[in-house]
Amino acid sequence: MVSNRILLVDDEVNLLQSFRRTFNGKFDLVLAEGGAAAVDQLAKHGPFAIVVSDMQMPDVNGLKVLAEAKRRAPDTVRIMLTGNVDQQTAVNAVNDGAIFRFINKPCPVEQLQRAFEDGLRQHQLLLAEKDVLSKTLAGCVGLINELLATANPSAYGRGGRIRQWMKQLCQKMKLADVWQYEIAAMLSQLGSMAHPALPDDTVSAPEPQAQEHRLRTQATTAASLLSHIPRLETIADMINCQYTPPGKDAAEAVFVGCELLRLLIDFDILLETRSTDQAIKWLKMHEASYDCYALMMLAEVANGRQDIRSLRVSELREGMLLEKDVLTGNGEILLSNGHELTTTMIERLRSFIRNSIGVREPIVVRVNSTSISRN
Repeated sequence: MVSNRILLVDDEVNLLQSFRRTFNGKFDLVLAEGGAAAVDQLAKHGPFAIVVSDMQMPDVNGLKVLAEAKRRAPDTVRIMLTGNVDQQTAVNAVNDGAIFRFINKPCPVEQLQRAFEDGLRQHQLLLAEKDVLSKTLAGCVGLINELLATANPSAYGRGGRIRQWMKQLCQKMKLADVWQYEIAAMLSQLGSMAHPALPDDTVSAPEPQAQEHRLRTQATTAASLLSHIPRLETIADMINCQYTPPGKDAAEAVFVGCELLRLLIDFDILLETRSTDQAIKWLKMHEASYDCYALMMLAEVANGRQDIRSLRVSELREGMLLEKDVLTGNGEILLSNGHELTTTMIERLRSFIRNSIGVREPIVVRVNSTSISRN
């Protein structure tokens, strides 16, 4: 749901109340008395469509408020309301807060109303552009992922499983822009095409630490490939920083994404030789290597109800995850476990059902809420 709320920040209570009376019924206003209160509002009740902040405040100044608004929600439109803007202040505001507009105090009501209207339109444009971008990227990523499925079905299967866990974990943690984390999960195994696992890896090295050198190399390779694709830089950084701490200026999503990726990849490795409960127990024994909150949330997700079903091909739906390999009538692997079913895959299975080769049924799948709703 698109937010049209406007956060007004000033240390003058009378001015804030005046704004409320003037724009009551015209805009959805939230008031914050001072910078510290604004930062608290951003953390607890954000994101906002627009943040309008006074510059000079005794506790936390407007530059810090607007920079925090940008860090938490880059799509928020940021406006500085101030009675004195010197050149250096303006430079800092543009660099740190990416200001949409400066408004001098005192300002006519009409000017402030136009700023609100323009800011809301700008916010809607940013969200629309972001939606188009996410769909375009998803299409490109889907193509890359299909190539990975052909070149290394096992790696593709792992990426599919990690994506499913990532989606559930992000929803549990109430993270924004889940699509970024999902794409990072899908493409996290891209480096395996250049550095595949040895046939006996899971036998001789069933624990993540024993495979760290290969995993680190794969992550570096995948990040290098993705860094050349516009708009995938953040995702490349998530993958690359699983084993190398992000720089202090990295986006917040990078700090979160790299922690989640490492946790989920290690979790998937452990599931090759352990039950879900055993894998979670192992991760908790090595919790110093992981984000504690993410691990706690993963334990809750993993211990939740697993809806495993055995279905006929005609009952399969997009979004279901294969729990076991799908075999042709003569015993050859058609789709390996871990694949998330797409419309194309389902049609392929149906075509095999219709010809002389056939498909062995039932198909064992994990069903999530999304695939159920499509049924």
